[in-house]
Amino acid sequence: MQFSVVGLPHYTIWHLYEPSVDDIRHMEEMEQERKAREAEEKAKQDRLEKIQNQFDDGATQWEKDKEEVKEMKKKEVEGKDGERAASDV
Repeated sequence: MQFSVVGLPHYTIWHLYEPSVDDIRHMEEMEQERKAREAEEKAKQDRLEKIQNQFDDGATQWEKDKEEVKEMKKKEVEGKDGERAASDV
């Protein structure tokens, strides 16, 4: 008894499945959850962008302040060197 059925399993699996009412309901719930998750992510992204737009980037101001401090320190060191040179003479 060596029967061979070549195309039947695929045909059976493909054509026997019809979504039940529970399956359709579950798919609708999954779609609603996906939409809610996307809306939440979009709201979170909008909130982050709003926060970033409201506050200035402190890095640029820090760089300016750092340069000013270096200049002040350099002038102070040059001033002390000048005083030492005047006192040595």
